[in-house]
Amino acid sequence: MKNKTMKGSEFLVKELNADEVFIYEDFNEEQMMMYRATKDFIHREISTNIDKIEKQEGNIVEDILRSAGVLGLLGVSIPENLNGLGMSFNTSMLIADIIGTAGSFGTTYGAHTGIGTLPILYYGTKKQKEKYIPKLATGELIGCYCLTEPSAGSDANSGKSKAKLSKDRKHYLLNGQKIWISNGGFADIHIVFAKIGKDKNHSAFIVDAKSEGITMGPEEVKLGIKGSSTRQIFYENVQVPKENLLGKRNGGFGIALNILNIGRIKLCASAIGGAKQLIEQTDRYISERKQFGLPINQFGAIQQKMLRMQAKTFASETLMYRAGQDIENRAEEVGIIDATSEYAIECAIAKVHGSETLDYVSDEALQCHGGMGYSSEYAIERAYRDSRIARIYEGTNEINRLMLIGQLFKKIQKKQIDIKGLVKQSYLAAAIGLRRLSPIASVKFGSTSGTPLVQNHKTLLGRLIYETHKEVGNKLLDPKNQQLLMSLADILIEIYATESCLLRAERTNNAQHVKWSEYYQYESNQKVQRLAYEIADELDSGLLLRMAIKNLTKMSHYKPYNN
Repeated sequence: MKNKTMKGSEFLVKELNADEVFIYEDFNEEQMMMYRATKDFIHREISTNIDKIEKQEGNIVEDILRSAGVLGLLGVSIPENLNGLGMSFNTSMLIADIIGTAGSFGTTYGAHTGIGTLPILYYGTKKQKEKYIPKLATGELIGCYCLTEPSAGSDANSGKSKAKLSKDRKHYLLNGQKIWISNGGFADIHIVFAKIGKDKNHSAFIVDAKSEGITMGPEEVKLGIKGSSTRQIFYENVQVPKENLLGKRNGGFGIALNILNIGRIKLCASAIGGAKQLIEQTDRYISERKQFGLPINQFGAIQQKMLRMQAKTFASETLMYRAGQDIENRAEEVGIIDATSEYAIECAIAKVHGSETLDYVSDEALQCHGGMGYSSEYAIERAYRDSRIARIYEGTNEINRLMLIGQLFKKIQKKQIDIKGLVKQSYLAAAIGLRRLSPIASVKFGSTSGTPLVQNHKTLLGRLIYETHKEVGNKLLDPKNQQLLMSLADILIEIYATESCLLRAERTNNAQHVKWSEYYQYESNQKVQRLAYEIADELDSGLLLRMAIKNLTKMSHYKPYNN
């Protein structure tokens, strides 16, 4: 299905009908066959070997990854003329979804198919693509991505790795240290970022792992994802052929940012695959576990935990496939890199929402298992440890929040997004001193993004953005304003998630979807109202703003809802 594609972040100011948005139920039989084949592979190769994978016994992780290549799972979205399957972006999201059930192998798989392959696919020359991509697609070669340094994490462009063109101008001499390199222990190809001479920005290089001058630290001992190889890599006068410069000189930082956009939304897919599996496992456990003569799934406290886990996961799954199809449609016109760049805000929303949903689900799933969940004999214990990394890699959630709201301000200033209508509505609400409006239902299908609650949140955010800009002006990115920006980001995230839930529930008219959508909207409304008052207090813009928020939140009344 092709949905009516909005420009990036236009969801804030425009409306869609439910039949104009892609939802999970729109995947066709061919795509679902691919999904089931991947699920069978995970059961056959990973679930039966999980203990060996966690201990990284022998070459088992590397061997399983190469086996995935033989089946075509490493080349889902790589063009057919380069040994891939040539399937759509949203199909690759669907595969990332089920890979999320594979524990730490999901990190191994994602690092290879994403950041270890895509820089060459999207930025490589014709010769570079023909040389490396077919082998990366089949698993003959395995890739890794070397960006982070001891002194350069979120501020990746501050890295100290250097590259110097040799006197004969035939190769670069690469020197530097990289840390937290997934697949570092067995990768054949390294995508390495370093600055040439006194350049301001990084350049990217394709480096053969067998090159002289490359050494590695031991495997990192980590809290979770223990089955994923993670190494420090050192480069000392490593000769890199001149033709292995990837993209343009000084262009490495742009490559890093754009590839991370893809990684962020696919991380959401992987996270939600894991969350869905945890919910299934927990549902089985609470149906069998008895206390006080009853299965514990009959206890209200357990029922609420389950409903909250399901609603959050439903929201994440829905928003990521909506965004994925927008990217796919736009990519047909401008290519995947420009498309994901345009939807960078939606990619960041997906990363934050998905990783925090997984974190919540893994925590509550363990709680529902009680002491059993704390035992390593149960998969919940491992999942709890594995889930924690999702809020850190592909850019911490704090950085993603700051980035997405900063990008939104830039789009507003460039008049790519027009929020005048929202601000006008908010001032009108403040001026007339809204009387108590008639209560609205917690969900009102048929009005989609025009549902009073969602539209009110958009109007509220428009006003808060206006007041924030008026207060801080050009000091928007000052570190002292970070809490303010992250609160604005959280409201934007809730708007996108809630609207996506409403649209999908209306499309399917499925009783379970309606229930999850209602519950998600109920809790989201409480969060948005709280954040709005916190922002007003931090801005300290006087009585007018607080009165405006008070009047706007009157539109958030709902009929009594038994959560």
